[in-house]
Amino acid sequence: MDFQDFLLLQEKNPYAGTAEQVVALSLGIHHASQALDGKTFRDYRDRSGINDKVFSKLKVIGKTLSALGASDLTALVKVLPDSYSTIHCLCGLSQKELVTAVKTKSISKELSIRAARNYLKQVRFPALVGQLQESSKQQEIFRVFQQQNSPLDGDALESLQEELQGVCERFGVVVQAPQATSITLLRKQDRADREVFWRNALEAQLPLEWFEETNSEVRKQFNLKTVEEVYNTPLRQFTGFLIRSSGGRSRFWELFGRAYVCKLHMEQEKTNDRTQRHNWKRRLEEVFADDAKGGRELAIWNNRMLKGAGFV
Repeated sequence: MDFQDFLLLQEKNPYAGTAEQVVALSLGIHHASQALDGKTFRDYRDRSGINDKVFSKLKVIGKTLSALGASDLTALVKVLPDSYSTIHCLCGLSQKELVTAVKTKSISKELSIRAARNYLKQVRFPALVGQLQESSKQQEIFRVFQQQNSPLDGDALESLQEELQGVCERFGVVVQAPQATSITLLRKQDRADREVFWRNALEAQLPLEWFEETNSEVRKQFNLKTVEEVYNTPLRQFTGFLIRSSGGRSRFWELFGRAYVCKLHMEQEKTNDRTQRHNWKRRLEEVFADDAKGGRELAIWNNRMLKGAGFV
C-alpha cells in the first residue's frame, strides 16, 4: 500500500463516518502497520491529518477486529454503532466476547459510549460491578469533607473511619470510603483482587508444613529462609527450588504444576508492565497446551478456580 492508496482509503472511509467506514479504515491502518516499517508507517500517520489519539484508537480497532473470522466480522459490523469512540471502547472486549455480544444482542446500532463502557465493565469485571450494583441499593444520608490544603494523613484517616464506624453501628448505618467506577480503576482493583486470590491459592499449594519438610541444604542453596520468601522469589529461582525439592524435573509437574500456575498468575497480576503481563499470560497458555506437563488437567483446574472466585 503506497500513500496514495492510503489517502484513497481514508477519503472513502472517514473515521467520523459509518461503522462500516470506521472498520474499513481501521483494518487498513492495522494492515499498514504490519506491512510497513516503523518509519514509513509513522510517516503515513503524520501525513494522514488524523490526530495521534484518534489514529491510535483506529489502530486498536483494526488490530482487534482483524482477528475475527469473516462471518463473525460481518455480523459484528452490522450492529456496531456509527461512532469510532464507541467501537474503540467495545474493542476492550476479547474477540470471543465480541462474538458473544453479537449473539446475545448486547450490541446495537443505538449503543451509546456510556452504555458501551457499562457493558465492558459488566463483562470484564463482573465481581466488582456486582459489588457496585449492590451498594447502589443503599441511600446516602451524609458526606464528610476535608480541606484540600490540610488533608488527613493515612493514620489519621484510618482513625477517623474507625471512630465514625463505631458511631454508625449504634444507629444501624455504615460508613464507606468512596468507590471509583472508571474502567481504569476497576481494572486496577480487579488485578489487585486476583493477585491476592492467587497468592492465597499458592499458599494452599505450598503450606508452611511443606516448606519445613524440605531439605535444609536445598533451602540454604537457594537462600530461602521462610516459606514467604518462596512465594515472593523470582520465577526462575522459584522453579529451581521446587525442582530440587521434588528430586528432579520428572516429578515437577505432577507435584507442583498447580503451584507453578498460581505463581504465574500472581506475577501477571502484580506487575504494571503490560509487556510482562502479556509474557506471563503467554507462558500460562503454553503450559495449558502441553499435554506432557498435564496441561489439560491444569487448564481445567485453572478454570474451576477462576469460576469459583467469580472472576469469569
